[in-house]
Amino acid sequence: MVLYHRHPGMKRDRCSRERIIEAARDLFHLRGLQSTALDDILEASGVCRSNFYYHFRSKEDLGLEVLRRQADAFEAGYMRGLLENEALPARRRLELLYKDVASRHRADGYRRGCPFGNLAAELSGIHPEFRRRLSAFFARWEESVDRCLREGVARRVSSGPGHAADGHRADQSDRRGGAPDEGTPACRPHRGGCGDLAQVDGK
Repeated sequence: MVLYHRHPGMKRDRCSRERIIEAARDLFHLRGLQSTALDDILEASGVCRSNFYYHFRSKEDLGLEVLRRQADAFEAGYMRGLLENEALPARRRLELLYKDVASRHRADGYRRGCPFGNLAAELSGIHPEFRRRLSAFFARWEESVDRCLREGVARRVSSGPGHAADGHRADQSDRRGGAPDEGTPACRPHRGGCGDLAQVDGK
């Protein structure tokens, strides 16, 4: 039997790749991708140029990997882990989402903003692949929020006869396979911000 052992260099390669990604993630979020030089990433990660090109074809290739990881983490933590967590009332999920995001911005001194919004503003108009991936991410995020809102509205409607008309409009829209009218409670909190949580279940 022949036993194959991992070469020590393989572990070092993985570590250097992770250092590059972590350094780029922080720098892109603070400065933007275009304003971050490759030398800045190499200095922050402690990786040499040849090692960088061993892992990535270009700074844009690295940027796409950073975006993929950030999107995956957001989906796991905020979409599937929170907004789609039916063990919590819909209103509570939304409150936790907004409070956590707000606390992160406060802790950062409001210096960096949303990493996804920043990339969209910076690159969507000039880089088709970034635009495609960001559009897909925002669509999944919107779908997750809308699903949570619909659930909260449905629970509120079922708990009080005064909201029957709203429930009827949302139900009719669901059966047509489309989105509810812009005036219905299911749309207002998401499309217009987070100021109308009163329309979502308060349990």
